[in-house]
Amino acid sequence: MLKEDFLYLFAQRTRKEVRIMPTIFPREEKAEALFDKIAKDPRACKRLMDAFYEGIACDEDSGVEEERVLVDKQVFTNALFTAYKNKDLSAFLMAVCGNSMFDLLRNAFLIPLRFNDKGKENPILLSDENGNIIESDIHIPDLKKHMFNKIVKKNLYLAYGFLEQHSFKEDMSIQTIQNESHLGILVVQEMPEEVHEKLSDAQIYSGLWDSMMKLEDLLYNAFFYCGDFKGKYCVGVFLPFTHFEHNLEKNIEVSNSILYECIQKMLND
Repeated sequence: MLKEDFLYLFAQRTRKEVRIMPTIFPREEKAEALFDKIAKDPRACKRLMDAFYEGIACDEDSGVEEERVLVDKQVFTNALFTAYKNKDLSAFLMAVCGNSMFDLLRNAFLIPLRFNDKGKENPILLSDENGNIIESDIHIPDLKKHMFNKIVKKNLYLAYGFLEQHSFKEDMSIQTIQNESHLGILVVQEMPEEVHEKLSDAQIYSGLWDSMMKLEDLLYNAFFYCGDFKGKYCVGVFLPFTHFEHNLEKNIEVSNSILYECIQKMLND
């Protein structure tokens, strides 16, 4: 058999094996620039490391109640072996710390959350575009309604936002775990089409990097969102009442300023 024929057959076999054993989540394309930014920023590295270690089970003698759902020992072993065979980093991380690769980045506030990721509404809107409260099963205290009614304006919503992580069930299927749930204010601005139509999600995350770091410096614990919002590609900042109800109007102004600067930078780049 000629060397070229052997290489061709080997490549065909490799592609077939990849189709048989897909990774649990599709890989983000063109993420190198984003990873490079994180790796060069000591604060970002620290936050990513903290998010990883927070996901690992606490020692039984520590007295700290573990919040994440711990997987069965056989599920852990199967996930570990599957991750090795498939070269699937997210499968390994989920077995070890209950987060996929991009769960860790989001929960460390190093990349934006996606609006309504994987078809699940997040944040859940509790008001319409005119500021009218929408009935839902989520309890809204009268004081929070009053605070929102005082500041109703365009591109501003009362909302319920949360973080997510993923883990394995006993049958090795994926479960989504909701945490860090908050009632608060969502500030939204539309991204020009010429930006999001030409860039992958990872490239957009990289372009938003400076704005996210500025957000965390000025409004620590705010959530940064991007993606499809009411049929348009938007960026948004979610301000949990827990952290931002004091000086709320000022915090909204800062959020709008960061989003505007972010959009202008993406256009210039």
